[in-house]
Amino acid sequence: MREIDKIVVHCSDSSFGSSILIDQWHRERGWDNVGYHFVICNGKVENNNYLECMDGSIERGRDIDKLGAHVKGHNNGSIGVCLIGEDTYTEKQMLNLKILLSELMVKYGIKSEQVFGHRELDAKKSCPAGLDMDRLRKEF
Repeated sequence: MREIDKIVVHCSDSSFGSSILIDQWHRERGWDNVGYHFVICNGKVENNNYLECMDGSIERGRDIDKLGAHVKGHNNGSIGVCLIGEDTYTEKQMLNLKILLSELMVKYGIKSEQVFGHRELDAKKSCPAGLDMDRLRKEF
């Protein structure tokens, strides 16, 4: 079991998706599988196809014991969580993000200041766009 010391929140920068679709996108880039450990869906599983039951669903991506591929220089010791969306997220996504973060923080002894947005660890990124990470951290 690898040591976990941070959680990194991302967005897919797409209006639709799932862990299966992100896995496909990442494999097309030459990666061995989806780079995130968790994906939180917005109900839009493909272009113009909305499934209410998928809104806020948390999907497993890469195995938690496997090194992620989600933030250059910070994959070791981190868990990657991806919100499907470009710059807005549904209420169900935000609720389940907070639940997932809470559970992971307790399980791995992570403090709120160890929860980052991708852009906070890589200045070249804007992800997760539209999400106020300071405000999110204050909720824990």
